[in-house]
This record gives sequence, C-alpha cells and structure tokens, in this order.
Amino acid sequence: MVSNIFFYILIVTCLVRSVIRTTGGLHILQLDGYKPGRYLKWITTHIRQCFEIIEILSVVFLLSVVLIFLNVLPNWFFVVLCLIWSTLQAYRVFWRKKTTAKKPLVFTARAKRLFTLALLFQVVVTALLVVFVTENRWRIGVFLFSELTVPILVISSYFIWPLEQIINGAYLHDARKRIKNLQPKIIGITGSYGKTSTKYILHQILSQKYNTLMTPDSYNTPMGICKVIRGDLLPSHEYFIVEMGAYKRGDIRELCRLAPPEIGILTAVGPQHLERFKSIENTARAKYELIEALPTDGLAVINADNEICAGLADKTDSVPVIRYGLEWNRNGNSTIRLKTSNIKQSEKGLTFTVEDENEGSAEITTRLLGRHNVSNILAAVTVSLNCGMSLKEIQDALTRLEPVPHRLQLIAGGTGVTVIDDSFNSNPEGAKAALEVLSDFVSEKNGKKVLVTPGMIELGELEYEENKRFGYEAAKVCDLVILVGPTRTVPIKAGLKEANYPEQQILVVNNLTEAQKHLEKRLKPGDVVLFENDLPDNYDETV
Repeated sequence: MVSNIFFYILIVTCLVRSVIRTTGGLHILQLDGYKPGRYLKWITTHIRQCFEIIEILSVVFLLSVVLIFLNVLPNWFFVVLCLIWSTLQAYRVFWRKKTTAKKPLVFTARAKRLFTLALLFQVVVTALLVVFVTENRWRIGVFLFSELTVPILVISSYFIWPLEQIINGAYLHDARKRIKNLQPKIIGITGSYGKTSTKYILHQILSQKYNTLMTPDSYNTPMGICKVIRGDLLPSHEYFIVEMGAYKRGDIRELCRLAPPEIGILTAVGPQHLERFKSIENTARAKYELIEALPTDGLAVINADNEICAGLADKTDSVPVIRYGLEWNRNGNSTIRLKTSNIKQSEKGLTFTVEDENEGSAEITTRLLGRHNVSNILAAVTVSLNCGMSLKEIQDALTRLEPVPHRLQLIAGGTGVTVIDDSFNSNPEGAKAALEVLSDFVSEKNGKKVLVTPGMIELGELEYEENKRFGYEAAKVCDLVILVGPTRTVPIKAGLKEANYPEQQILVVNNLTEAQKHLEKRLKPGDVVLFENDLPDNYDETV
C-alpha cells in the first residue's frame, strides 16, 4: 500500500514535468511551422535538448540492478527510489534553468489543439501504467515517463495533421471569398531577399495618397496572409501589399491563388534558403511563379541588377515588364523608366537623384542605410508611379520614411554607443551591405567598430564558403568580432584567420545574452555595434 502511494506521487511529478517539456517542444514545432518532418530533423541535431541522457542511463542501471538482485532487495528499496526520483522531478520543475525566448510560444488555436492532444496521450499512457504495471521491478521504467514527451509530441503532430488541413482549408476558402468580394488592388512581392524592406517602403509611399494595407512583419505564408485578409482587410482598402515567401516550388503559386496579384515585384534570386530549394534553378522557378500568375493587363517589376532576375525579365512576354536597377541603367539600356545618379551613403542615411522619363528628376533623401536600399526604393518608386503618384509626392513620402525594423535600423543609445540592428534573416548580399554601412561610420571619438553575428543559415552547400567569405570581409572593417555559437560560426572564424585577423579580437560565445554581457564590459561612447542576424530559438546551440 505504501509503495503504491509513492508510485502515484512519482507519476504525478513525472506528469507535471512532461507538461513543461511538452510546452518546450511545442515552441520548436511552432517555430518550424508545425511541420513534423522539420521537427524530427531538429531533434536529431539537438538530442541533448530533447532527452536527459544521464537520467536514461541511470534508470537503465537501476533496472539492471533490480533484475539481477531481485530476490535480495528489501521491500522498502522501491519506496526509496520513488521518493528520490520524485524529488528529482520536482527539482527539475521548480529549479529548472529558465531562458527568455526571442520569439515566445503563442498559444494559438492550433497550438492549443496540439497541446491538448499531446497531454491526452500522456494521460492515456499514465492510466495504462497504473492499471497494467503492478510489479515494482518493472515500475522503475516509469522513471523514464517524462522522456516520452518528444515521441508523444511527434506522434500527436502527425495524428492531428489531417484535421489541421481541413481547418486551414476552411480558413483559406473564407479568405478567398473575402478577397473576391472586396476586390482590392493586390501587389505581390517576392525574392530571395529585399522583399520585406521593399514592402515597407512601398507601403509608406502609397499610404501618403491611398488607403493601403500590407501584410505585417514576415507574414508571407498561406495561413499568415489568410489571417491578415480575414482580420484586417477592409472595404476601404484600395491597395493590398502582400509579401510572398516560399520554401519549395508551388508555394507562391498557392499564395497567388489566395491573393491574386495585379502587380508583381521580383527583388532578387540568390542562395537564401538554398538548403530547402536544393538549387538556384529551383529557387528561380519558385520566385517566377509570381510573374506567371499576373494577368495579361498586369505589371511585372523586376530587378535587372540581379543576373538571374534579368534573365527572367527577358523571357517574360505574357505581361508588361518594367526593369529597375542601379548598375543596369548605367549600361545604356533605355527601356528602364527610372535612372539613378549621385548616390551617397553616410551614417545619416542615403541621398541620390532619381530621374523619370515623364516626371523629371528629384533628389531623394532618406534615413535608410545601405546602398542596396536604393534598389528597394527604386522598386517601390516604380510601382508608385504606375499607381498614379507623382514624383514630388513620392519624394515627400521618402523624406518621412521610417527605418525598416531590424534591417539596418539605426538605434542611438543613451550611452553614446550606436547600434545598427540588422538582425533579421541575413543573406550574403545583405551581410556585405551591412559591413559597408559599418565601414562608413566615422566617430569623432575614434570608437571601435564591433560585429556581433551567428552567421548565415539555410544556404545549403554554399553555407560554409559564404560564411567564410563574410568573416574575411569583416576582418577589413571590424575592431572586434563576437561570434554567437561555437559550432555554427566555425567558417566565419576561418575567414577571419585567413585574413590574419588578431585572435585576441575574436570572442566566441554560446548565445546573444553572453554577447551582450561582453559588450557591456567593452563598449565606450563613440563605438558602433552591428548586430548581423539573430537566429531563432530553434537554432540555439545552448544546451
């Protein structure tokens, strides 16, 4: 009787711990878009974060001892083990290491359904243990109950997948119906990089004259866009700017069926997400789905500075095409509508002259940083002109243009230290531009130029070389480099060493929290810090 009481206490403590561990696993699943396959892949690279190896080995050892010495062990032995293990579980629950997530778990309706199903499975397993496990020697296996959290969560995610598809289908049908009824003019934007910045810029320009809605942040998936359509799109909205992301061919085609665009902007094709696309050719085909979805009386606006995009523009004959670019319009091409000249960059922003064949010329001044943003601005200006705005209206709007969050966003702290926040989704072109911006900063106090980065991800077979090149280029600019993640930043460190960068000016830390502690000790007024990329929690190397 006494042993049963302690056995039940053990089950309760294990169940409580399982609930907490389920929440952690659900967080990773949510970050991976609730895709069980990607979650399984994450598990294989984060075994120590998913399973308590020492606890598992301890239970195996105890079970072996019990089976070998079953006939000589006293009756109270199992009671003591239950008490010790219950205490350990309680300790793990109440004194566990607490971390602050960069993007915390949000208990959406979908998350609640999956969480409930996983807990239901755990309760069922608990009931089976209570009913069928009666011998103390086998009850020791219950010590591993909380280790079932990950397998149960994986099974639950697969089990609930068909239901989620039905629910998503209903939401998408409702969103398509709403789009059809409201009939806003839809502008689709896609590209390996530059699409979010272009979206923000275009929205701020068009909003000066029209009632305009854009998909917020990085809402560029079917359900993200669906949520905006069902919750935010109103009859008064004249333009709806939709950022369209893709991880495989067919994704953008699906988005275009949800929100049929009349204007499509293709910003770039590059190695971003090459890990998922497998080849640049697949990436190009996926991005080009936006142009293919345009009606014959629509408009394709394509970045001709990007070699692959230029080729796609040349082959497009189903819809009118307007090319934009910085270098391209200096090569004698006359079909481009806009020309740029006198581009100047400083820590205060960008200035350049833009010339339109119909509207004349205007000097553009903006607080945005980075020469690549001139290209993003050109895309937005091209579309705005075709939407009926004058160059003067656009010029005024760009003067008031707010920096795009986390994309070379300048933050002046009260300590005299300048922060350049380029923490969102770095890519080779963006990283190069960020180093150029850092290089342009001139401090009267001869401050240090500091780089904090975990490097670039999802570049497939190019990832090592691109990160190594990034390190090599950083060596030419930075006085201090803080690398976040000992494993992931190996190629950056190799690039720094290849450039003969001083070892004492390289710091390798486990996470951003450690990096910030080092910065607090080393920074002084006049210093400039560039945060280049900030990986989500599912890429955290901390165990």
